[in-house]
Amino acid sequence: MGRIFGPVPSRRLGRSLGVDVVPYKTCTFNCVYCECGATTRLTCDREEFYPLETLLDELRDSLAELRTPPDAITLSGAGEPTLYGRLGELIEEIGKLSSIPVAVITNSSLLFLPEVRADLSRADIVLPSLDAAVEIPFRRINRPHPSCTLERLTGGLGSFLDEYHGTVLLEILPVEGYNTDDDDLAALAAFVSSRRIDRIQLNTAVRPGTERAVGPLDAERLERIRHLFGPRCEIVAAAPARTCSEDPAAADRIVSLLERRPCTAEDIHRALGIPVPGVIKILETMTGSGRVVADEHDGVQFYTAAQRDRP
Repeated sequence: MGRIFGPVPSRRLGRSLGVDVVPYKTCTFNCVYCECGATTRLTCDREEFYPLETLLDELRDSLAELRTPPDAITLSGAGEPTLYGRLGELIEEIGKLSSIPVAVITNSSLLFLPEVRADLSRADIVLPSLDAAVEIPFRRINRPHPSCTLERLTGGLGSFLDEYHGTVLLEILPVEGYNTDDDDLAALAAFVSSRRIDRIQLNTAVRPGTERAVGPLDAERLERIRHLFGPRCEIVAAAPARTCSEDPAAADRIVSLLERRPCTAEDIHRALGIPVPGVIKILETMTGSGRVVADEHDGVQFYTAAQRDRP
């Protein structure tokens, strides 16, 4: 499986070309809602998991193959990207390859380290997350590595927000029964109230997560929570669809997408431009052969690459 994926439809960044900089499910957290599944390597140790030049070569090749440039090059994938030890160098070199904005999605756990904040300062857009500002909800929903404390996280995130000059899109993902008590939400609102954040983006668990019982909040509940965070807060909406000619290697591209995260037929249409009926026809063939697994979550049909469930 290559380390470049997409472009995929991002509800936050438009068409995003993803770069996996850490091995699958290598993370500082094991969040109950993670659409990529349970963390298999829980760590806070930074490493150069893949050679920097290998990542750049793969990215260079992927950009050359695209008919239309993506809206962002996003360091994300199925793990915590700030664990990549040469993150700052990678961001700088990507900037030399293209004028496309470089974005980094992070769970904020390592921002207490000055070198991580320095690395992220080179990105055009940083998308940190903060799901709780109270210790017990933090541990219940994010299930962090033992060395990851809430005090370190909020202190590091606060320092980063004070220092950084790019665009900040802060994500909060409420899960009923984990971080949605009035006191929990009030603590979160108090933390973000005076911070330099461009947008606070309220998300919900729309895809199957690590814990099967975790589901999305309804629109009314999300709207009530949004009001607590003021005018900077928005509920993250679905990405707009795009169109393009059908790819002759559509099945392989669909599997590559599903290796990263569960998707609906509509998600795949948005990412790859294949008409929905064509997507469904390909998915039916691949589920019949066992290459893809179909799973219903909260009344919505999601598809996952069978390979994704292997150790």
